[in-house]
Parts: sequence; structure tokens; C-alpha cells
Amino acid sequence: MPLTPEQIAASPKALEGVRVVDFTWVRAGPWATRWLGALGAEVIKVEWPLSERGRTTGGVPPGMTPNLNTATNFNDTNANKKGITVNLRSEKGLDLVKRLIAESDVVVENFSAKTLTSWGLGYDELKKLKPDIVYVSQAGFGHTGRHREYLTMGPIAQAFSGLTFLSGLPGSPPAGWGWSYLDDTGGMYIAFSVLTSLYRRNVTGLGQHVDLSQMIMGVTLNGSAMLDVTVNGRSSQREGYPPGNRAHWPGTPMLNNYRGATTAPHNAYRTKGAGYNDWCAITCFSEDEWQCLVGVMGSPEWAKSSRFQTLGGRLLHQEELDQGIQAWAQTLEKYELMELCQASGVPAMPVQSTGNRVDDDPQLRHREIYQEMNHPHIGRWKFQNAPFKLSETPAINYNAAPMIGEHNQEVFEGMLGLTHEEFVAGYEDGTFWPKSLDLYPYMEDMLKSEQTPFVGLGTSTKRDIPTKSDAEPGPLSGIRVLELADEKGQFCGKMMADLGAEVIKIEPTGGENTRKVGPFLDDIPHRDRSLSFWHYNTSKRGITLNLETPDGQEILKKLANTADVILETFNAGYLPSLGLGYEDLVKTNPKLIMCSLTDFGQTGPWRDYLTSDLIHLAAGGQMGCSGYDPIDDPEQTPIAPGGGNAWHTGSHYAYMAILAALMYRTESDRGQYIDASVHDACALTTEMHVNTYIYQNQVVLRQTGRHAAATPNAVAQLRCKDGKYVNASASRVTFRQFPTLVEWMDSHGLADDLNDERYQDAATFNSSVGHIEKVVANFVANLTRDEIAHGGQARGFNWGAVRAPDELVDEGHLNDRGFWVDVEHPELGKTYKYPGAAGIYNGSPWRISRRAPLTGEHNEEILCGELGLQKTELAYLAEAGVV
Repeated sequence: MPLTPEQIAASPKALEGVRVVDFTWVRAGPWATRWLGALGAEVIKVEWPLSERGRTTGGVPPGMTPNLNTATNFNDTNANKKGITVNLRSEKGLDLVKRLIAESDVVVENFSAKTLTSWGLGYDELKKLKPDIVYVSQAGFGHTGRHREYLTMGPIAQAFSGLTFLSGLPGSPPAGWGWSYLDDTGGMYIAFSVLTSLYRRNVTGLGQHVDLSQMIMGVTLNGSAMLDVTVNGRSSQREGYPPGNRAHWPGTPMLNNYRGATTAPHNAYRTKGAGYNDWCAITCFSEDEWQCLVGVMGSPEWAKSSRFQTLGGRLLHQEELDQGIQAWAQTLEKYELMELCQASGVPAMPVQSTGNRVDDDPQLRHREIYQEMNHPHIGRWKFQNAPFKLSETPAINYNAAPMIGEHNQEVFEGMLGLTHEEFVAGYEDGTFWPKSLDLYPYMEDMLKSEQTPFVGLGTSTKRDIPTKSDAEPGPLSGIRVLELADEKGQFCGKMMADLGAEVIKIEPTGGENTRKVGPFLDDIPHRDRSLSFWHYNTSKRGITLNLETPDGQEILKKLANTADVILETFNAGYLPSLGLGYEDLVKTNPKLIMCSLTDFGQTGPWRDYLTSDLIHLAAGGQMGCSGYDPIDDPEQTPIAPGGGNAWHTGSHYAYMAILAALMYRTESDRGQYIDASVHDACALTTEMHVNTYIYQNQVVLRQTGRHAAATPNAVAQLRCKDGKYVNASASRVTFRQFPTLVEWMDSHGLADDLNDERYQDAATFNSSVGHIEKVVANFVANLTRDEIAHGGQARGFNWGAVRAPDELVDEGHLNDRGFWVDVEHPELGKTYKYPGAAGIYNGSPWRISRRAPLTGEHNEEILCGELGLQKTELAYLAEAGVV
């Protein structure tokens, strides 16, 4: 049940006393500050009604007349905030906002590079007002580098970053992502960068500027595909790649395709009803799982064929294998198929639409992911809740989005101390509201009301600022993390390690199973040559430990007493069964933070279900909105976008929860337990699609290379003269920009009739979209991809090149930002180029400090050097299978 206002007020908050001045707009930034608000920060959203695009796009509730308070996606994306309107281009408005910032802790913005600087609100200016201010910026290409002025939205950043290329069927156009994944993920990076910088500030007294790039964070998510290029020299532009939902495309070279282990079956299958979203994903990663699936199917004769008795045979004859499974799957409804498979030990999950997630998913219902709140203008609706549960400081949605300017009087009179007469004058002179727009009734009520009592801003904590160290340690320097994580959480551990935490990876005695996942160095399989393991485990030290033994358990307890954080991904209940659960370990280390990141969380009807990355992307909704137009794929197959992104999504939210717990601990000296769920995290990560269902009762349709939508819209991904693709829709060129586009096309003799005077009329322009799109498509077809993408960006068009990962190596903008990192492998006598950080943290670098650990590499260093074991003890423990 939702908490009462009294319960919310009484609940401890991780970000109690933190004030955030929020200049963000559209999706990525507002999605970040929404979560900061849920964690207890006071978020003050600064808007101007003539430029807040989030309030003027998206649907409105049925039967309601659109206005600036009816945008439904805005409502969810901007929950937990206060809202003010102020004209930053006026001297009075700018002065008031600077007064607000001077007594705040955080400034967040996601405008184009230099926008806030041009308003006098850049970091260098604001740190004069507040030396310890945390200032987080996210621009499409960041604030530095040769392309810093380039514009992006999610699909454009995805195209430039290589993510779009990694999703689709061989020989077809890229399917891409059916939503702005890098807007959702951009929000995560903004939120955890704020938390990371606040933690550093609480420890050191130092403020910070974080320069994030939306495009570059996409590059970092290409994972082992990038290392396959830089280490093995293997191009991702190859036969059979990308492989659709399969781990391997039959009839092509047997190469790892970055979807985890190479296996079959590994696909989505139509189920009974044959409706648009009647599909179920099934994967088998072992011989036992395959035999269990054969049994569930009733042991059909075809499955007993010698062709399917080995993994090699199943991979070689995958078409026939999938046809057999498909014939069986079509006899069952998708949830029935899931339950039969899971009961028999076979990983399977339905492809869930947005409607399925909201109405039909018992696990999300149990986890209370959707709860209602009331908005004063549009009424009571469901809101998306956090995918993690903090035991001491829960993340709570407490308010719907603010109405525009709703808190003007509270902030400008009550907090900044304006008299009521000065407040009224601010409306009269255009400081608080454009003279060209009518006031809303609640604004008129504010103007007619009495003076709001002055309570002041309060004063954010003043901290001594130490002398700058030449060492410039990472922002999480001094934190010790024990990581007992597989693919679900290793990316979370990597982020903490690269940001300066001391992360000790604790693996089983034979090494973590992720070491068995290719591609491998020089294609030679070995637990220390997995490029996937290399990528996800940088900057960590590593030991091996058998937790099933009493000696192993005692060693973990000793290490836990030295730890700040434990990150674990075991099945729910496993560690408590060994006497190693949070309640056991916190007895001797009350400051301990433990995050359990599991597939479905610690409780619920699906708690013990088997999954994979593909399975999560089916159940989480990603496959339901990613795929093709009917002309490109008559089957309308749901496509899992890119490999490993379910694990990335779970890790992003787990990191945010851990940093929130660390923030609380700096003030309270108390640790806490975190129950985080990959499934919950995925269910939150399809941008506006859940809200399209909640508010409009519409399920989106998959479309080639662009957002899914409730009804088909204009093609955005176009083929160029060189056979490559751009995301270059004419609909992204405004009427104001249209003459520039026509002039460019005309210089190549490809403007058709668009020079006609009639197109200078806005109504004609708007009514001719279909024709204009065709002319632009012809123009694109006559130039190369880079001529179109970079030429468009040079003219201010939000267009992007669909690039393959290998095209990003030594790419100029990435090099300008120092993105690529040379990582030494001393045991090989070689240095390899690794993808680096998504952002630049001034004064405390986000950087790779060492390659991934070899199996058990630091056993002696940690167990003997730190815990005091003798080398002879280590030897007999190794003989006994303990280490």
C-alpha cells in the first residue's frame, strides 16, 4: 500500500537536506532528478513555459484539452519535484536563480554544450557563488571535443555510439532500439554522477563538475564488441552479425556474437494466439537444460535426432531446431509456456508488452512497481517506483509532477524573501511569466493571496576545503567493496572500481563462470583470456574462495568486517543459508552496506525463476518495442536490442542504490540492506512506452530503426549511397531550419520542388511532410552516410550516423576527450586499448586503473598480507579446495 504523508515525512531519507537546482528538460535529465527526489532531495525544477518541450509533447489524458499541465509522460518523469518559472534572460531572474544556487548543493543540466555558460550559469561562475557545488552536465557529445556542439536525442546518440548497429537481423537494416535507451540510461548516469560527487563532497569538502556525454555512454555499453576490435582486430561488420535473438546465426563463422555464451536454442518463439506480442523467449545454456526442454515438449521424435544431441549439432542445425520448438510453442499461451518451462528448469519468459507489464506481471505487482498518485490537474494515475528496496532509507514517490510555476510563491517569497509586492511585479514585468501567455487560475490565486511567511532557504552544510592533492584519487577512493557477482552485477562493480573504490572480486575456486564467455584473446579459450571478463572487471583485485566450506565462510566474515559494501548476485536466500546474510554480517560491522542484485528480487512469485540476458529483455519489455516495420520483417519478430543490456540496466540502478546508502551513512554512520532486481530495472527502462499504456491504453508497435509508437510514423533511418545508414528524418528539421535544408539539397541538385514559395508557408510545410520526407530520402540516397550525418549536424540538424563499433576506434571526438585507455597486461607483455569512461570528473578521475584480475591473482596479497594467513595455510587451503 502507498505510504501516507505522515509515513513519508517520518521516513529517513538518503538525501535529506540536499537541494538540487534542476535545469533539465525532455527526458534524460528529468528522469535523473526524479530519482534524486525519491531519495529525499529537495528538487527545484526551473522552467520557462516558452521552451519546456517536455510539457508540449506526448499525450494527454483522454478527453482533456491540452495545456502545459496535461502532458502525461511529463507527469511521471518529473515526479517528486517543486516547480518554478523564471526568465533567465532577465537580470532580475538570473539574480534570483543565483541566490537560490548559492544555498544549494547540486546543479543539474542537460542542454547543449555552453548553453548555461552563455546564460552566466556555467560551472566556473557558479563555484564562485558556492565553492563546493556539485554541477553535473550532460550534453550529447559532452562539453569538450571537436563535436561538442553536435545535437542528440536518444536515437541519434544510439546511432553514433554503435548501439543501433548491434541490434537486428543479418542482411537487414539495423533494427536499433524501440525507445530512447540513452535517455533512460543518461538519466541513470546523471543521477549516479550526482550521488558519487555528493559522496566525495561529504568526505572531502570538494565540489565537482561532471561532463557527461550521452553518445559516449552508449559506446561504453558495447562491451566486449569493442575489445574484440582493439584486441583481436575483428570487425563487427561481418557475415551473420548482428544475429537477431540468437547467440549464433547458422551457416556463418562460429564467432561469439556478444550475447553471452554461444548456445542454442536461444530465440523468441510465437505462442498460441499468434497475436502481435504472443511470443516467448527460451534459452538453454547446458545439456541438462536442453534435455529438460525436450521433456517439457513431450520428447518429440525430431528432438531425439542425433543432430541435436550435442551443442555443436544444435548450433549447426539451428533452423530445424527452432522450427521444432516453434511448432510446440504455438500450442501454448505464452505465460503457460513460461510456467511449464520454469517448473522443469528451463529459462523462459514471455515477451511482455507495456500492457502486460502493467496489468499481467505478478512479480511487478508484488514488488509494487506501479502505485497511484494524484495530480491536481489530470487526476489519479499509476507511477513507476524504484527497482530497489533500501532497508533504512526507501526511495519514495511522494508527489506527482509540479504544475508549471506551482511553487513560485513558496520559493520566491518563502525561501528567497521577496515581498508580495515584488512577487506580483515579477509577473507584471515578465520575470516569472511571459506577458504573451495567460495565467493559470492557481497563479491568479497566488497573486491575490497574502504574503507567504519567509522561512528562508536554510544553509547547506559548510565544509572545509582541503588543499588539492596532486594524486587526484577517484571520487570513491577509500571505499572497500567485496564483489561476489556474476554477469548480473559485475558492471556495477566495474563502475565502482573505475571510480576509485577498492573492489575485491571474490570468485569460486575455478573462477567465475563469466570467464568462460567469449570472445577470447586470439580465439584461444581460457579463463584468463575472456575479453568479456576483461571488459567488465577492470580496476579490481581478485581472490578465489569456496563459500561452501567452513574455512571459506570464516574468511569471508573476516573480509566483511573490513568492507564498506558487499555486492552479491547469488540466488535469493543463498548467503543467509550459509550464515553469511546481511543480518549475520552486520552484527560485527554495523556500517556495512549489502546490495543483493538478483534476477527478480528477494520475494515474489517469480523469485526463483531462471533467466538470461535475452530472457530479461523479453520480460522487461525491451523486445516488445524493438524490431522492424512489416516491410523489413513480415514476421514482425521482437528483437532483443544489443547484448548484455539487461545486466547493464540492473547494474545502473544497483549503483544508484549503493551510493544513496553511502550518502546516508556519511551522516548517520549506519549501513543498510538493498534488495535490487534486474527485472524491475528493465521494466522501468522503455522511456515513454509504459506511460503510453497507462494514460492512453495503447500498446506500441515495433518500427525499423526508430521509436516504437502506438501508430506508425515517418521512416527515420535511411540508406545512403555507400550502403550505410543514417537517422535523418526530415521531421527533425524545424520550419525555421527548413530553408537551410533546402539550400543544402539544392546545392546538389536534389531539392526537387522544395524551393517553391508555397513551402515558405508553415501550414503548407506541415501538410507536406510526406512529400518532404521522400525528397530527403532521395537526397540521402545520393550522398554518403558521413556526408549526411556530419553535414546535417554542421547545419544544426539532429541527425546521426549509424556506426559500427570498429568505426569508433581512434575516432577524433573520442580521442579529444581521452576516452581510449591503454591498459597493460604484464603477464602477456602487451598493452591493449580499452573503452574508457562516459564522463569527465574534474579533480577525481573516472578511469581504469588496472586490467581485470587473473584467477586468484591476489589470494596471497589479500589473504596473507591483509588477513594474516601464513603461506603454508594458504597452501593447505588450496589443497582442500577452499581457495
